[in-house]
Parts: sequence; C-alpha cells; structure tokens
Amino acid sequence: MKIETNDLIIRNYELKDENDLCEYMLQRVNAEFEGYPDFTCEKAKEEIEYRMQSDEFYAIELKNDRKVIGNIYLGKRDFNTRELGYVLNENYQHRGYGSDASKAMIEYMFNQGVHRIYAECAPQNTPSWKLMEKIGMKREAYFRKNVSFHKDKNGNPIYWDTYVYAILNPDEEI
Repeated sequence: MKIETNDLIIRNYELKDENDLCEYMLQRVNAEFEGYPDFTCEKAKEEIEYRMQSDEFYAIELKNDRKVIGNIYLGKRDFNTRELGYVLNENYQHRGYGSDASKAMIEYMFNQGVHRIYAECAPQNTPSWKLMEKIGMKREAYFRKNVSFHKDKNGNPIYWDTYVYAILNPDEEI
C-alpha cells in the first residue's frame, strides 16, 4: 500500500526504517500520553518486522528526504470500524503532517469500504483532539477513567479520561 500527499508518502514499513522508528519511539518512552516505557533501540528490528507484516501500521515518510517521521495506526474493530492512532517524531510536529497523513488514510479506508473510523485521546492532549476536529471527526463521548498507560509508585494503574471522536464514511450517510 502506498498513498502520496503533497509532502508525504504513507506506506508499509520496510527494514530500512529501523533507525527512524527507533528515533521517534524513543521520544515516546516517557511520554505523558500513551508512553512506551519498554521500548529500546534493540527492540526496533523486532518492531519493524512486526509492522512489516501488519495491515494496521503504516509509515509516514517525508517525500523530500525519505525520512520516516512517524506512523499511522488503523486497528481493525468490530462492525467494519477502524481505530485511528498516530505518532509523529517530535521534531516534525505542528507542521500539518499528522492531519495530512490522517486525512489521506481516512479517505483510503473509506474507499476500501470501511464504515466508521474513531480515535481516542486524553482531554488534556489538546493538539491531538484539535487534529481530530481539523480532519472532520466529531466528538461523540467522554469516558471517565477508562484507559491506563502508566503506573504509580506502587505499581497501580493510573487511569485517564478520554474523548472519543469519530467520522463516518460519507458515501453511507443519508
């Protein structure tokens, strides 16, 4: 799979993406929202191999220098629905790449017959929910204390509230 926008190529992962994946995933180790505390560069090759086989993870590559700056996730869910997620290298955030990649993938998925795409984020993660609104997603729910990505000093989960945003395939709307 390969999708091109003005600035980006969204495609399946390749082995050559290992260093770029390591760079942006290391930024997520201690991230406030959805951290990856166990990620190391030693695990990057295994993660690349997993993503190469996946039809849910896609690399976001800059056209001008062929650098992978993040990923788009479209997890399969019941009822012909996908869950959207995105991670961008901190050095490339706030330039429109996240919304550009998300819009392109949503259009691609709708053209493949997907009915609905949703995403969740913490209410405090303003850049994430603003991106969702920018690409046409509508806030549908506010879930209280429904996810946990971190533990407290005693090893107990720290729960977060989440907003739920979604968009429906426009070809199916009445």
